[in-house]
Amino acid sequence: MKKQFLIFISAAVFTVLFYNEEMGVNLSVFALLLLLAQLVMVPSLIRDKKALLLASCVLLSSLSHAWLLSFASFVSVIVSSFVFRYYVTDPKLRLVTQALVYLTNWPAFIVQVFQIESWFEFDKNGSKQTFTKIFSYFLIPFLILSVFFAVYVSSSEWLSGWYNRYEWDFNILMILVFVFGFYVSFVFWRSNVYNVFKVLDGRLLWDFSKQQQGSTKPTIEGIPLEFELRSGIITLLCLDVMLLFFIVVFNLENAGQSILHISEYSDRTHDQIYLIIGSIFMAMLVILFFFKDALNFIKNNGKLLLFAKIWLVLNGILIVSAFYQNTLYVQELGLTYKRLGVYLFLILCAIGLCYSYLKIQFKRKNFYLVDRMSWVVYFTLILCPLINWSSVITAYNLKQEDADLYYLEHQLNGNERVLLKYYKQRNLAVPEEVEKRIAYYKNLPFLSSQFYYKSMEQ
Repeated sequence: MKKQFLIFISAAVFTVLFYNEEMGVNLSVFALLLLLAQLVMVPSLIRDKKALLLASCVLLSSLSHAWLLSFASFVSVIVSSFVFRYYVTDPKLRLVTQALVYLTNWPAFIVQVFQIESWFEFDKNGSKQTFTKIFSYFLIPFLILSVFFAVYVSSSEWLSGWYNRYEWDFNILMILVFVFGFYVSFVFWRSNVYNVFKVLDGRLLWDFSKQQQGSTKPTIEGIPLEFELRSGIITLLCLDVMLLFFIVVFNLENAGQSILHISEYSDRTHDQIYLIIGSIFMAMLVILFFFKDALNFIKNNGKLLLFAKIWLVLNGILIVSAFYQNTLYVQELGLTYKRLGVYLFLILCAIGLCYSYLKIQFKRKNFYLVDRMSWVVYFTLILCPLINWSSVITAYNLKQEDADLYYLEHQLNGNERVLLKYYKQRNLAVPEEVEKRIAYYKNLPFLSSQFYYKSMEQ
């Protein structure tokens, strides 16, 4: 199917799904229709294992978003849909390159939409000029004028009153939704990969070439390679000693302090864990700095490798200490999204340290670590929304003696089942806030709905 038809059909479907609707099932339906269209147009994808894996990610993220809307589920639907689209466009494209293409294609729309021949496909029998005239003389002016007409009318009480005096066959909001749908559909189906990104992608390799392996060129201009090696050994040795000392102090300090004031304890714990996460991230940067080129292959680099591995192991111990400290924090004050986020970042840091170890062990390029971690983050984004974390937080906190009911009732969505069960077991009245929220989401139309609320009993 020609691109112009895909773009306009997708824009029309977008308008039907989102006009006068809230965000809900409609986004999942739109993502699944785009996925189905690509599978139908390219049947060979069914036999491609990686394509099926990426398609499964789109399916899972769409289902999780349809069940219970969250910012994470929204982002996962968008990201997974575009990752699959770019894979269909160019299967060899790296995930990091896809991110760059994605970020540039949105603003590039302003230029690309006027390059009619690049996306408006024609036969050579003379219809090209006709389609060009229709697009140039009617469609573009209509879209632009519609947007400004809507802005001017909505900005003036007099014009708005004049407009509302008449019945029109079209609605300004519908036009705006269609224009936005055209924008999204154009960026999606156009999926233009510029040559500069293809060149960059071709240079993003895991392994050093044989020429690079035999090179003795210093990585820092003006510093001999031997001096650079000794600098790395001295730096890593000092870092190992410093980190070992910090680990001992950190654990002794936290073991010797009791929780006297909740606010002070909370601030101190957050500050410590954030600094630890930052230090672990910088630890990976240190490895990338010293093992980016020739130091991987230079002779007598055994001490450098040893101290680097000790550095990674000590950072792993620091992660365990921070994990334990956050657990004590949760046991005292309960779960929140922020505390769950700390667990997530610590796990990601641990995975990053493992890949850093594999990088220096197998003498791979820095891009190996970047590429592996980009996929780890991607799959984390897909898997996290599959769990209803609000229910997990609520179920855990209600087991505590001093549960913060205001936080559970007013600042979380998707935990109403757990709350209703809690109220019923204790013969408590359901708060008005919870009742209103349940009634609101249950009464939304299908396209704006979330299946979590639709499946709740009356």
